[in-house]
Amino acid sequence: MIEAVGLTKRYGERVAVDQLSFTVRPGQVTGFLGPNGAGKSTTMRMILGLDTPTGGRVTIGGKPFRQLDNPMREVGALLDAKAIHGGRSAYHHLLCLAQTNNLPKRRVGEVSLIAWAM
Repeated sequence: MIEAVGLTKRYGERVAVDQLSFTVRPGQVTGFLGPNGAGKSTTMRMILGLDTPTGGRVTIGGKPFRQLDNPMREVGALLDAKAIHGGRSAYHHLLCLAQTNNLPKRRVGEVSLIAWAM
């Protein structure tokens, strides 16, 4: 479960995320919708431990992302579609991630089915 409580991020005077709270239950595929500057990417970066919240907290299974023993088995995220190798299909990108992170090949098909169902 991903849980954010009072999540806030400020860059100087600018507030990017303001007191955001939500829960994502296991097995749910979740996305953020909103206009540019709404705080979607900033929220994702805080979930993944890439940015530190100014206030509040976000946990995955009760722990901050950086404290997860094997984060690739807990969270899947794509922040920038340009991060995928241009010569690979989505399936082969996921297969490469699975192989390099000791994940079973069957998970590639499982998460591919979830993504197509959206």
